[in-house]
Order: sequence, then C-alpha cells, then structure tokens
Amino acid sequence: MADSTALTPDFDSHPIDHTLVAALAAPAWIEVVWSDGRTSRFHHVWLRDNCPCERCVHQGTKEQMFELVTTSADLHPLDTSVGPTGALVVLWASGGNPHDPPHCSEFHPGWLRRHAYDDASRRARNRTLITWDGQSLPEPPTFDGRAIMVDDDALYEWLGALDRFGVSRVQHVPCEVDAIADLVGRIGIIRETNFGLLWDVKSESNPISNANTSLPLPPHVDLPTREYQPGLQFLHCILNETAGGENILVDGYRIAELIREHHPADYEVLTTVPFEWANRSRTSDYRWSSPLIVIDADGSLREMRVGNWLRAPLDVPFEMVEDCYRAYRRLFELTYRSDLQLRFRLEPGEVMAFDNRRALHARGELTDTSGRRFLRGCYSERDELRSRMRMIERARRERQVATATASSPDR
Repeated sequence: MADSTALTPDFDSHPIDHTLVAALAAPAWIEVVWSDGRTSRFHHVWLRDNCPCERCVHQGTKEQMFELVTTSADLHPLDTSVGPTGALVVLWASGGNPHDPPHCSEFHPGWLRRHAYDDASRRARNRTLITWDGQSLPEPPTFDGRAIMVDDDALYEWLGALDRFGVSRVQHVPCEVDAIADLVGRIGIIRETNFGLLWDVKSESNPISNANTSLPLPPHVDLPTREYQPGLQFLHCILNETAGGENILVDGYRIAELIREHHPADYEVLTTVPFEWANRSRTSDYRWSSPLIVIDADGSLREMRVGNWLRAPLDVPFEMVEDCYRAYRRLFELTYRSDLQLRFRLEPGEVMAFDNRRALHARGELTDTSGRRFLRGCYSERDELRSRMRMIERARRERQVATATASSPDR
C-alpha cells in the first residue's frame, strides 16, 4: 500500500516504508505485524490517547481535545483490523457515557511505525552519544556560512554537527556587527540576557565581566548563574590582530564520562551536590545553585555547570566540604589536560558555535599591545536548533510523500 488516507495528530508527513500485515488483539494491547517482520505492541490506553480523529484532535492546531479521564478505566476495543487504505482501524466501546456510540480510530501506518515503542523501534530512534577530545577531534567541524544563509541542506548539515558534537566553526561570515544575528536568525530566536541581544567581547578599561579583559579564561560555560542557562552560544570574530587569545574547547561530556569511570565517588558528588553560582555585577545580581554535572532521571548527561569566577561560597554540610573541593579539583584538572582540549585561532569572518550546556570554552591570555581583538556574540537555545532541524526534516518528508504519491500506479 503506497498511501493512507488516515489522519495524523501532527503537521508532519509520514512516509510508509513498512506496511501493516496483521493486527492481533490481546487483553491489554494490540500487536501489529509489519511487512519487514517486526512486531510492535500498542496498549489500548496508548492508542485511544493518540486517536487523531477530528473529535479528538483539533485539525487546525493539531492540539489534543480528547481527555483520557472522560473514558472508562477499563478501556478496550470492540474490533481491530487493517483497513483498506493500510491504516490500523480500532473500534472502541463507548467511553464514560454508556449512551455514547462506539468510537473509531484510524492510525496512519507511517505515523504508527515512527512512534512504535517496542524495543527494536526505540533502539533505532535512540542516538548514541559521541564524545570527543583533542585527538579524535583536532579541528571543530567547519562549514561555509555563505551556503548556510541560502541552502537549508547546508543549514541542516551544520546544525546536525553542532547537535552531535556540541561544537562547530562557520567560515565566510561577513565582518559586520549584525552578521551574527543574521546567521543565528537562520536557526530561530536569539536569547536576550542582561548583556543584551548581541554583545561584544573585547578588552575594556571598565569591564563588567572577566571576558572583557585581557585575562586568560579557564574552561567554563556562560551564565551557570541562571536557572536556565543558554543552550547555544555564538562568537563571531570581526577583528583579530592581537597575539595570544587562542580559543580552547573541551567536551564537558567526555570529562563527565572519565570521572564516572575512574572516580565514581567524585562523580556522585558532582552530580548530586548543588554548588552556588553568582553573577554579582554592578548592574545585576543573578544567583542559582546546581550540581556541576546535571543528569537526567535515567543517568544520561544533560548539562554542565562550570564557571570558576562565577562561584559563590560553597554552602554544604560541614562533613561534605572536603569531598566537594576534591571533586571540583578533579573536574578542573581534567579540563586543563592538553589531550582533552581542542585549540585553534578564530580568524576574522569565522564564527565559533557551541552547545553552552555541554562544551566548555576557554581563552589564552591576550597581549593588548600587539593589536586588537573584537568578537560579537549572542545566545540561542537547543530548542531552536532542534525545532529548525525538524522543520527541515518535515519539508523533506513532504517532498518524499509527494514524489511517492505522484509515481504510484494507483494514481
């Protein structure tokens, strides 16, 4: 079956790479058999909750109107089958009101396969974390800014690398003060902070941040002092005539992996004990507490909170102080290991783009008397990157479906 007329509960297109062969009823789920031999089980409650029909999903917004609490807890189908268009068809008994007629749900096979939650399907969707060091990644993945500005495929390739590795470099960006806004605008919304929408990195006589001095900067992320620190950071080199100031990147996730493997006690401290962070400038006062390594409920790495000059006094029970400082020292010793660092010089017309919640960035000392250095920066979010990638993927699938439909012998 090349196509299905079944609705889907989203705006996406869903190519049918594998068709439904059979649908088998069980007491609490429906098991479907796919044309490639894979089987997937879908609980009754899951299927009813995801019914895409016009009564359950607003077709203009694709937001759900159905509420699970309006149905019986003893939810079960009266009948299940593979329909003539290839959709999974489920006829439900009435919901909470016994006078309601049976309800029919039709599930598009492409959508159903894409959201199957059997073990094989979930493994196929899960992305393996790729961490790196200065040996495996001696240069940041590098892309042409001219192509990114006009070609969604080039944009997608750049964003994919930035998403996978957490670091990238874009070349051939005009040396103009607003060019970084145009580049990041290709992704989505720029995040404004107390530093403004766009901000400058250059030596100043009256700085509000260590970044605006000639000091070397240790490996860090920006704004760990915020409840939600920026997900992406972009630094555009407009001028660089000074000696020194070499750019340094470190994969915070690789650091976390090494500590977890070789120093589990320190890893336990770094992932569970909140450290205090503070940005107490003359113009603002932001404070937050968080572990240095933040993990999800399943133990997967989510973000790093590292900023030496933005630490407030440690506030933990007396008996934990030495353990906390030992773990903190362990982490920073690793960030200074040369084999774990990626080093390069950012030249005019280049943008360093990185995941600010993963990649630690640093800078060598600047020599003010040798020339000038001017970077223009801004922040955005992981959400913006992934939304943009999904929209490009959606457009690709729409073209794929249109091509398959046009070439179908039934048309």
